[in-house]
Amino acid sequence: MSIQLTPQQQQALDTQKDSPPRVIDPRTNTNYILVREVDYESVRELLEDERRQQLNRGRYALSARPRFAVRSKFSNCVPCAM
Repeated sequence: MSIQLTPQQQQALDTQKDSPPRVIDPRTNTNYILVREVDYESVRELLEDERRQQLNRGRYALSARPRFAVRSKFSNCVPCAM
């Protein structure tokens, strides 16, 4: 869904060069920051890459962790032969 900027919004966008314009939804008082689509896509890709790396690190950590079996609830744990 795309929303067309009003002339007032376009003027605010044109005058703010150092930081992206912020908008507020008056119904919910939710703040938003307007960013160019190309900038959004770059940030989204970076976040997705970071998320994939964290998942991979988590999988590696789980696979590298020693596994233990319990002989009984009163005995010590011993390493499994896997």
